[in-house]
Order: sequence, then structure tokens, then C-alpha cells
Amino acid sequence: MFGDSPVELMAANAMLQGKIYCENFTYTASWVTGTSSALGASASVDQQIQINSDSDFVIQQTNFVSWSALDTIIANPDYLLNIVMAGSGRQIFDRPQAMVNQCGNFASNKIFGSLPFPRLLQANNTITVSLTNRTVTASNRADLAFRGFKIFYLQGTRQQIFHVL
Repeated sequence: MFGDSPVELMAANAMLQGKIYCENFTYTASWVTGTSSALGASASVDQQIQINSDSDFVIQQTNFVSWSALDTIIANPDYLLNIVMAGSGRQIFDRPQAMVNQCGNFASNKIFGSLPFPRLLQANNTITVSLTNRTVTASNRADLAFRGFKIFYLQGTRQQIFHVL
């Protein structure tokens, strides 16, 4: 899906010129009961997402869903989210954000969280996602998805096509 942001327009133009190939892709962080990633009551747990080394990635949407038990969706999870990009060390927010302010949720009839400006991530990068449960109930499972597209360079480089480092 291409929108009308400069990053998406540059990708569409480069793809039409045969300089890159774009492929729909989703990266996910999961917090699962019974694993080291479990999100307990009043707990904060970090997850790392490794961007593949074969391609850059453009995040266009975020989506979040959480379950308190099997087949029981938490409609409005009282969680805080913070995201840090390892390559730049940049936080995406000035402080952790309420999950519902940042992410959509298809499962509870909410629309996905479109980013106001899609984000280009370099290949072989790491995203650290911190999730804080502000309730007294442990999450059975929580999933945060970064939806967008991978970019495979056929001619040229990231710098030539997107004018970034």
C-alpha cells in the first residue's frame, strides 16, 4: 500500500523505474504467558525486533491486540508503549504513550494506527519496544505489529533513492 508521504512516493517512483522492489511485510513483537516475554500485572517488559539484513523496511501502520485469556480480547488495554530505534538511538515519543493513542486494533473493531509520516528503517537495525501493563491483571498474550513494506535495492542505494544516510 502506498500513500502520499514523500517516503512512499519516492519508493513508488523508484519501483516504477526498476530501481527497487517492494514487498508487503509485517514485523511483530509478542508478549506471551509462560515465556521470558510474559507481561505480568504492573510489569514492564522490553522486546527487540530485528530488521532483516536483506532489506530496508518502511513502517506505515501499527496494530496492537491483547488477550486476558484464550479468546478474550482486552478492548482498551491500559498499557504504555515506548519505541527506540537502535541505529539512531532515537525514541519515537518524548515519553511512553498510552497504547490506544498510538496503535489501532482490528480485533476490537478499531481502525489500525496509520503513522502521520511513515518511517524508513535501515536493514539490520533493531527496534526496542517497551510495554508497561498499568493494571493488576497479567496479559495472556499481546502482539504489536509494524505493518509496511520491505525495500530490495536493484539499482542504486538508499542514499540515492531516499536521500538519507
